[in-house]
Order: sequence, then structure tokens, then C-alpha cells
Amino acid sequence: MPAQDGEVAEEFSRRLTAIDSCENVVPLRDATMSALALLGFSAACFIAPLTRDPRVGRSMTNIGLPWTWEKQYRARLHASDPLPDIALQRLSAFVWPDDLADEKLTKAQKRFFEISAQLGVERGVATACFGPEGRSGFLGAMLAADAPRPDQLTLHRFHAVGQTSFQSYCRMVKRMQDIPQLSNREMEVLHWIGRGKSNSVIAEILGISPSSVDVYVRRIFAKLGVSDRTTASVKAYSLGLIITPDYEKFVAQIEAQDTGRDPLKDAD
Repeated sequence: MPAQDGEVAEEFSRRLTAIDSCENVVPLRDATMSALALLGFSAACFIAPLTRDPRVGRSMTNIGLPWTWEKQYRARLHASDPLPDIALQRLSAFVWPDDLADEKLTKAQKRFFEISAQLGVERGVATACFGPEGRSGFLGAMLAADAPRPDQLTLHRFHAVGQTSFQSYCRMVKRMQDIPQLSNREMEVLHWIGRGKSNSVIAEILGISPSSVDVYVRRIFAKLGVSDRTTASVKAYSLGLIITPDYEKFVAQIEAQDTGRDPLKDAD
């Protein structure tokens, strides 16, 4: 390896270590962007949790992307953004739209890319990130429209930055927040709330009365400190109390490799 490459690798390792040693969010953001800057990225966003269910809200942190794009993303573009879902399927960093030729995109998803390009976000790199207890997130960074395609080493390092940063963030959340103690039945109800099921449907699934489900839902809201189902789901995902359906399917696919079972037959 040439000396210059060795120096870059050593500096990249130092910046990853800096990410891993962060104790709160602001230094973590700065350390993450410092590592991305070494790879040639100056603007990025982070999205969590990852799930295909549009009823489960996603939080988004923007660092350097155009404000007009952020405003439109929060208002409506998030509903048709296919990148987090694609990232979950690929499990490695990729360049968009360069690597999406084989993706079957809906009209709304194609429109997402058109509008994003008009707002200054035309091209970038993306990857899924995984943390403890089934937590998942998404890191995206912007590329100039005429920038050369990042090489494979850069993509591997980009994924390493996202993974290290997300795991560091998960440790912070665990330190900062007390995990509420839920009963087994409350956990069951919370699981189905995260799947978007109504109280009546949950009652049928669990074989209990709708009034009992109402009681459990109120207890869950009180313990999580929330007042609605969407916020309860987002907080539960962030705390690792429940995992996304996508992550469950990912685990099922891995298990199927050993058992020969078809995971699609067990999907909801």
C-alpha cells in the first residue's frame, strides 16, 4: 500500500475511534461529519427508524443538505422516499441514482427523485445501519451531480462510518433514557400497535376483549410518556422495545438459509 494510502487509512481509523468515543449527540454529529469529510462528503442526513409502514413516523436529521429540500421532505417527500427501503434490502452502501437501474420504482418514487433533483439533491450515497435490539437507521450523503463515482473502498468506509455512528448513538439513547418496564401482555399489544393494528384487531389476535386492549394501550402510553399510537411506535422502535417488520424479515431470511424454510410463507 502506498504511503499516502496508509496515512489516509490511519487517519480514517482515528476518526472512526473518535465517533465511537462520543458521549453526547453534538460531538457525535461533528465526529461523524469529520469522518465523512475525509471521504469527500460535506452534507448528509440520518433517518430512523427504518420501516416500510408509512403510519410509523421517521425522524430525520439534516446536516448541510438544502433547507428547501428538508422542508419538502418533512412535509411530503418522506412518504415516497424509496432509499431507506432499498438500503435495508442491499445491506451495503450504494450510489443513487447510479445503482438503481434494476429497481422497480413506482411513479411516486420516481417523482421523489425528480423533485429532490430540482431542490438540489440529485445524487448521493446511502446505507442502512444496524444497532442493538433490532434498531435500524439510514445514512445518506450528497454527491455533486458531476462527481466521479466513489470507489468500492470509499463505499465500505462510508458504511463503516454510518454503522459506528449509529451504534454510538444507540449507546447514548440507552444511557439517557430509562427503558420502561412493560408486562408481557403490554409488550404483545405494543408489538401490534407497531404493526398498525387497531384495538379491535389486536383484541381478536390476542383473544381478549377490546376493553382490555383499551386498558393496555392506556398503560403503554403512560409508561412511554406519549399520547398517540404513532409516537408510541416511534419511541418503542428507538428504545429497542420492538423491531421493524423489515428487520424481522431480514432475520427470517438468514435463518431460512440454515433451515431451508421459505420466510415469505411466514410473513404477515
